[in-house]
Amino acid sequence: MLFRAFLSIFFLNSYLFSCASYDDPNEIEYMFLEKRDWFFLEYKDLNNPSVYNSLIYDYEKKNKEENIKEWSIALEKSYSKKDIEEFLYKRKNLDKLKNKEFLNYIKFAQKQEACVTFNYYEPAPKNCGNLIDEAILELEKSEDEYFKLRYFYLAFRLAHYNYKEPLKIYEKYSYLLEKSKPSIVKDWISGINAGALIKNKKEVLGVYEFSKLLDKSKINSHLSFYNFNHIRSDLDFNTLLNMTQNSDEKEKIFFLRALQSSSNTLEELKNIYALNKNSNWFDLLLLRTLINSQLFFNQNSETNFVLQKELLDFLNSVKKDDMYIINLSKAYFNFFENKLLIAHDIVKKLQLEYPNNHEVETLNYILYLNSLQKIDIETENEIFEKMQKLTNDNHPSNAIHNYTFEVILSKLYKNQNEPFLSYGSQNINYLDFSQFDLSMIIEFEEFITTKPNSKLKEYLQEKFKKEKNSSKGDIDYSFETTKVKNLINILKFKEALDTNAPILEEKLEFNPFNGFIRGNNRSGKNSNFTYRNFLKKALEIENLLKQNPNSSMDNYLLANLYFNLSYFGNSSKATTTHRSVVEIHTPILQEDKLHKALRHYQIALANSKDKEQKAKIIYQISKTNLAIYDLKYSKYPQSSSSYFSDNKQKYYYGLNSEFYESFLSNSGAKYFDELKNNYKDTKYYKELLKECGDFRTYINSEN
Repeated sequence: MLFRAFLSIFFLNSYLFSCASYDDPNEIEYMFLEKRDWFFLEYKDLNNPSVYNSLIYDYEKKNKEENIKEWSIALEKSYSKKDIEEFLYKRKNLDKLKNKEFLNYIKFAQKQEACVTFNYYEPAPKNCGNLIDEAILELEKSEDEYFKLRYFYLAFRLAHYNYKEPLKIYEKYSYLLEKSKPSIVKDWISGINAGALIKNKKEVLGVYEFSKLLDKSKINSHLSFYNFNHIRSDLDFNTLLNMTQNSDEKEKIFFLRALQSSSNTLEELKNIYALNKNSNWFDLLLLRTLINSQLFFNQNSETNFVLQKELLDFLNSVKKDDMYIINLSKAYFNFFENKLLIAHDIVKKLQLEYPNNHEVETLNYILYLNSLQKIDIETENEIFEKMQKLTNDNHPSNAIHNYTFEVILSKLYKNQNEPFLSYGSQNINYLDFSQFDLSMIIEFEEFITTKPNSKLKEYLQEKFKKEKNSSKGDIDYSFETTKVKNLINILKFKEALDTNAPILEEKLEFNPFNGFIRGNNRSGKNSNFTYRNFLKKALEIENLLKQNPNSSMDNYLLANLYFNLSYFGNSSKATTTHRSVVEIHTPILQEDKLHKALRHYQIALANSKDKEQKAKIIYQISKTNLAIYDLKYSKYPQSSSSYFSDNKQKYYYGLNSEFYESFLSNSGAKYFDELKNNYKDTKYYKELLKECGDFRTYINSEN
């Protein structure tokens, strides 16, 4: 808490603090470059709220660590770092603290904290001005240069937050910055000074002071970028340039302008190069450009990456003492332009000059992968060997591994008509078994039980086995569950039962043998049927029908089961892991189940002697025909303009009356008419009139 409020002295655009997020198609998917310890080399868009928040989180964490480390040194390691953390940040165990000056400092820091961490809900106390004098008094009393510096910081910060002429305090005590040893406190004071200048209407001077923080030794170097937005015109920029004392400072100014989202990177590279051809800021800016260019490898179709062609022309003219970043960039950019031979030549030269350089070898590997036209056992082994050399404990990035499988191998296998290996490669890090159909399940089981003929396939096999085993933790999405549901979807009840999968002990939501007036049969109490029990019951009915094919009740129950296992029934979840409300899965199999149901309903009707039962069967036949008609309806979903029902429509099945009237004129009216003409005296007919609105509407419209 001591230093958290320090950040709010700077005037940042309010959107930086937004908590909203979205999926950015320009997020880099594959980063092949080594990590460098600079805030501007970590991310693409530094103004992105999530990037900013992550950066500040990392900064605060590091700031705390360095602060504790400094105190440990200042106190001559008399206390552990854990003790110092508890003293300073948690105000715990202060009775263990024998250093009275440190104890007094902590107590004062706690007392003044509310004056620099206030907000709308917790306004600042009224006595903050008095605390400035108290901090200065402690500064003057102390004989320790380090404590003097600390009290200088507290006094300066209090004055800044409470509009008490902070710059006068800085002017009086800034000599302490020269006298004391290197310290992060100096960085904090420099940041406050720059912020105070801006608040005092000296924006350009404030930005100049912020620019001095752009240094690897400064813990708050990111502030140089996030306050450059106070340069609002060419006049401001030229004034800023004129303040610089040397070439390095000028180069920084051009570099900071280049980091702005509206900048012209190429022009800034030229500006820096004109100042100093061996500038480190030139390399860093080019490296940032190279990092952003990794968007080229994205597979997202919405990714927007365009290489500035003039950039490559300019780089071809650049001559520096150290050409590493230039040549690495040229190799990548030529590859992006499909100039593979030129890229290969540059990489070969880099390999000679920088042997065993991981970045260079990675690019060489990428060029190799993109040169492949086919895949065979020899190539699989070669790919795996090269990949293994580049992925180790020293280089834990998963980009090389993922790009190899998700992009290169998936395409090569697809081009060779090996869809299972293509799918497996593309989903190397997570196999969603719920997306598997039966053919993929069979291929998967065969693949993980067959001795692999290459190192690459051996690796794939091990990955797939682990995926299968790990999926057992979630019964709804496990491989075994997917297999059972796929077998049920093709009505292979015995095979599903023989899997003995854990899902067999789970209950179905509804009784799959029921047939109600409601269209999807989702009525009545929750089912007591487990998957195992319903499969056994289904097999029992099938066996009974082999003995007596004309049994009306058994045909009726089996027909209900087939209907309910279709997309339109009450147990469609038993045939798929994801039941979509806008898309019918495996439509051919759904139609097959419905036609089977229709066939058994017809047999049940022909052999029934009970009039009530016949009425029920006729209605179920009508429902099944409606489902088949819906499945094949050319305008599905049943509205050309809206996904919402029209509350003025005549019939309420579907999204408009046009669909249902089309069904009635096609074949639906036949069964309604039969019920009206021949079964009007049944109880079931009266129940239909009461419960089925569309049936009632049709009957009333015919009278």
